[in-house]
Amino acid sequence: MLLPDEINFKNRNQKPENDVVNSMLNYGYAILASEIAKNIVTLGLDPYCGLLHADLKRRQSLIFDLIEEFRQQIVDKTVFKLINTNQINETNIDKRNNSLKLESRKLLAGEIMAKIHSDLTFENEKVTYAKIIENQTKKLVKSLLNNTEYNGFYLNW
Repeated sequence: MLLPDEINFKNRNQKPENDVVNSMLNYGYAILASEIAKNIVTLGLDPYCGLLHADLKRRQSLIFDLIEEFRQQIVDKTVFKLINTNQINETNIDKRNNSLKLESRKLLAGEIMAKIHSDLTFENEKVTYAKIIENQTKKLVKSLLNNTEYNGFYLNW
């Protein structure tokens, strides 16, 4: 309902076939995952030891755990904005490999990084999403060390 009918988005699929929305989501989540990974590794956590997602060979489960808190605010909203303002559409898919064309990847990456580093008011404080990600990772470390409850990040849509 948040996307135009001509986009023809049916459902979430991690291996899309010429589907611009899923391609954008996959690419955007990879960018967000790298931001989260940076914080996880910097604070000495093992990105392969998940709490919510199962530990599987070569899967950085802890990154997937923390990404859940931020995907809607940072990636999903950016994808919806770029689609709804027709900055990216179905013509921006390279049909040979079902991926976004280079210029669209650059635009999406730039928008996501700008959002990560943009100011917002959260808990009566002016911060960036990058700072919130850092703080949430620190809260997770503290929760693990002290065996206390971890409260995830939440912001209304």
